[in-house]
Order: sequence, then structure tokens, then C-alpha cells
Amino acid sequence: MTVREAGKADLKAICRLSNEINEVHYAYMPNDFVKPDGSNRDEPYWLGFMSMDDSTVFVAEENGILTGAVAVSVSMSAPYPFLTSRPRGHVATIVVSESYRGRGLGRELMSAAEAYAKEKGAEDIKLEVMAFNYDALDFYRELGYGSFSFRLSKSLP
Repeated sequence: MTVREAGKADLKAICRLSNEINEVHYAYMPNDFVKPDGSNRDEPYWLGFMSMDDSTVFVAEENGILTGAVAVSVSMSAPYPFLTSRPRGHVATIVVSESYRGRGLGRELMSAAEAYAKEKGAEDIKLEVMAFNYDALDFYRELGYGSFSFRLSKSLP
């Protein structure tokens, strides 16, 4: 297995992975996520990380097959007067194909994302996990991630 920085030629395979995770998100939260249609509709999202300064996409590849991807960026804190201004890493999306999970690919992708953020001057790295995704929560806790805040939601009648 190889982890490397993604290029534009990887977009179709990355979108296939994106559709896989989007199916899960849609199944649990159909009011919030658009049903995947098998297209490359997420291409602009991933391309944005490949095109912006201080952000990138890493992919895991095994025998010529893209098996995982992670989008990571580094930016200064929001310009609020009550927050310290410092570079912070952010993992926007990570996905490992279901048929390749349990092989350490997620760990390798997160390691690449963390190394990238540190190289860009980030002092910490944050990510968001959907509340239904207990496996991901366990995975991140095993990697040393802890709660920073809670994002709550309420449907309005």
C-alpha cells in the first residue's frame, strides 16, 4: 500500500470513494445529505483541496487501485477577537473503501494528513464526525483525538 499526494488524474477514483461514503451519510441523514447518483458530482469539492494553497488530498493506493482518500487543509483561526490566531489543521473528509477497511489505510492517511498539517505550521488538527459513526469515533480516539466541542442540531417543526 502506498500513500501519496493526489493529482487530477485521481479525481474519478476519488469520486467513486466519495460516493461510497456519501451513501452511508445519506442512509443515516437523508434530510442533510444528497443521495449519491454514481456521478463525479463531488469533483469540484476534491479539486478545491488540490488547487488551494495550504491544502491537499492524499490517496491510498494498493495494486493500482485507489482505496482511500483524505482532504486536509491548514488555515489561521477564524478572525474572532476571542480566539487565538494560530495555524490549525483540518481534516475535511476521509474515506477508506469498505472492502479495504481494517488494513491500516485510515491510519496511514491520517498520518499523512497530520504530517502535512505540522509541516505547514499547524499546532493542532481538528475534524468532524457524524454522531451515528461510532466506528469512526473509536478509530479517532485510538489515534489520540478527543472531544473539542459538540455540534448539536434540532429539527424545527
